[in-house]
Amino acid sequence: MSIIQRARKGAVAGAVALAALTAFSAPAHAWWESDFSYRTKINLNVDAAGVTGEVARAPVLIRLHSGNFSFKDVKADGSDLRFVAGDDRTPLKFHVEKWSPAEEQALVWVDVQGLQPGQASAIYAYYGNEAASAGQDVAGTFGPDYRLVYHFNEQGSPRDATANGNNASGGEARNAGGLIGSSLVLDGTTPVTLPASAFSGGPLSLSFWVKPGGDGAIFDLPGSISLVNEGGQLFIDANGTRSNGAALAADSWANVALVNDGGKSLLFINGQPAGEVAGALAPATAAPLLGQGFAGEIDELRVAGAALPQSAFQLAAASEGQNARLITTDTAQQVETGGGHGYMGILFSALTFDAWVVILICGLMLALSIAIMISKGLLIGRVRQANEAFLDAYRQISRRSGDHDGLPAFDPGATAADSTLGRLYNIGRRELTERLNEGKATGSRFALRGQSIAAIRSALDAGRVREGQKLNARLVLLTIAISGGPFIGLLGTVLGVMITFAAVAAVGEVNINAIAPGIAAALLATVAGLAVAIPALFGYNYLLSRIEEIQADHDIFVDELEKRIAETWQDVPAAAQAA
Repeated sequence: MSIIQRARKGAVAGAVALAALTAFSAPAHAWWESDFSYRTKINLNVDAAGVTGEVARAPVLIRLHSGNFSFKDVKADGSDLRFVAGDDRTPLKFHVEKWSPAEEQALVWVDVQGLQPGQASAIYAYYGNEAASAGQDVAGTFGPDYRLVYHFNEQGSPRDATANGNNASGGEARNAGGLIGSSLVLDGTTPVTLPASAFSGGPLSLSFWVKPGGDGAIFDLPGSISLVNEGGQLFIDANGTRSNGAALAADSWANVALVNDGGKSLLFINGQPAGEVAGALAPATAAPLLGQGFAGEIDELRVAGAALPQSAFQLAAASEGQNARLITTDTAQQVETGGGHGYMGILFSALTFDAWVVILICGLMLALSIAIMISKGLLIGRVRQANEAFLDAYRQISRRSGDHDGLPAFDPGATAADSTLGRLYNIGRRELTERLNEGKATGSRFALRGQSIAAIRSALDAGRVREGQKLNARLVLLTIAISGGPFIGLLGTVLGVMITFAAVAAVGEVNINAIAPGIAAALLATVAGLAVAIPALFGYNYLLSRIEEIQADHDIFVDELEKRIAETWQDVPAAAQAA
């Protein structure tokens, strides 16, 4: 076996292996419930998120979007969505804050336990069960330490998501484009009154996301403690005792937490220590207020009756904000095949509507190009075969001496019915016969003058041009596919990339798993454009070369026929004969 043959054999084997890897993915080794057709593994990387301590239990925000989740495989209302712990046996409590299949976006809070640095953690999202009923548990998502949780996703005053019913008064204004769904808008004049029962005695943890728009008291527990924003600095104020200021950028989201463990109050910004004031919390003299003289936005406010560790706020800062680093997702798996969709399944599931339109257009262009190439190739084959049959018959015709009635008529056979040369011959025969008949009417035996030969040549040239036009008909569609296909595909890719980045910006999650599927799917539009252009380019060049060969035969035959007519029937003046 030669080196080339071995290389070809290796290439074929590699192609087969690649096709197998593309079509199938590694089988799943466990499945929580077979009634659910799909599952997606969600990896929780606490080290990458910068969490330095254990988190025994915490609600974790899972942002689902077209980059990490297929909304086509789940029920329209999301009622078949379930979450299971990493052991693939223990169901987890969860609830949905936002579910929008039309936008391909969802915000889901999942009760996760036992997160530790240096240890890989994961949960599973199961879906694809038409018979499933809603399984979310809003109150059960939060542990018993939580006294109130506000998502601000409702109309009217903030409602408590826990089972405690600690609803607020006031605060109806919302921004639908908040950090996590909708956010509370504070105007600096009308504060939100929080329930005093959520702040009654003992250790306390208060956390929220804030986007400052001015100075003022973000939170105030009258007679006890408050969080004050002044000049871009955030302070703890405990009955006149202030902590050191910590920078709080205006018009930018930051995670803020206030923790009192009974001996001191600690301030955390984005999970990092930012201030401290000694002393236990003094009894409040009035109801707590949110936004006393402070203008800005608040999102995801929580109050817990325990001193939560710093790691809990590190987790929140790294999983809920615009630069989330906690979560990555694997390829979705399907129970019927014991594996995932495969690479092509990922790409096609991530295609946007505009990309589908572009691919459909490219598919139609490819089908049209293939149809033209096939029909034109068959036509050229028939013409060449018919021309060969005609030439065989034409060569058998002998020039008959003394016969000046014109070119003889003959039947070259059915195989020559498509002969372009035969049609050119008939044009020359017709033109010659007309002029010979005119000569007979005047008594001339040799009726053709030089002008008549030129006129016959003009008719033959016109016929040759028309035959060339017929052979080249519709080839312009191939040139359109060659030049236009890649540009149409590029348009689809650019639109797909734009939509992918817009979707990522909308859900506020920036990681490779959120971006890569959308961009890879967008590139399918360019592949579709090239898939149209490349075959059309090869086919066009091949057909054009074959047509040029036929046209060269036309030129040669017209010249030969003209000379035969001139030699046989041209009228030579008497003076020229005497000479």
